[in-house]
Amino acid sequence: MKPSKPLLQIQPSFKNLFIFQFFFFVMHELHELAHIITGRILCGNWGIRDFNVWSLCDTCKTAHPQIATFAGPLFTFVMLWLGSYWLTYGRTSTIRSLALVFIFGNMPFGRLYMAAMGSGDELFGLCSLFINADHSNLWLIRLAGFLIVALFCIPPIIIAYKAIAGKNKLLIFISLLIIPLILDTIILLILLNGLLSKGILSQIFLMGTPLLVTLWFAGCLSIVLPNYKSLLNFAIIKLAKPLPGTPVS
Repeated sequence: MKPSKPLLQIQPSFKNLFIFQFFFFVMHELHELAHIITGRILCGNWGIRDFNVWSLCDTCKTAHPQIATFAGPLFTFVMLWLGSYWLTYGRTSTIRSLALVFIFGNMPFGRLYMAAMGSGDELFGLCSLFINADHSNLWLIRLAGFLIVALFCIPPIIIAYKAIAGKNKLLIFISLLIIPLILDTIILLILLNGLLSKGILSQIFLMGTPLLVTLWFAGCLSIVLPNYKSLLNFAIIKLAKPLPGTPVS
């Protein structure tokens, strides 16, 4: 029987958690960029957006706008499963640490929660494709949407949970799923979108994106990239304790 991989001990230092949170912000923005870049490819022009809401350009004539809708979730799902692959088959503690960061940093709980509440890109895209004129099949679309999201999000969550060690494992696991999402909602969706709504740095700067969003993304990258080693050491291999009476060499 193939031996199981050693468990990972999360290192919840302030620096590690700080860099992880900004990695979370970076992945949020890359998700949104997947939408708008795909929209640009489909339509030939940039649409408009804020920190979490986007639209295709007014002159877009594509027959399949849903491609841009699904581009964001597709990117996120790929990141989740890349993390799952690294966590399952990675041979070093650093790649497996980064794997945990990729799983928790791509808001799997957020995608599940939105799908359960009948919102999110996945549900919007499915509705635009399959909804009846009288919305009589909305419940079926919502169920199908949740099942699809669950299929992509729950296995990586389970893999991550099984890989974590420590007596506070469940608390750490739940905290990493929920707290970064709460901070993301407060800082980006409420505070920064609030500034945009007041016209603060709301002028379009690059790729149909307001200047405030671009500056925020650049700031997040300037924090994460120089400190990438914190992500590689976000978790370390937990060494098994020797049995009583075992000689230590």
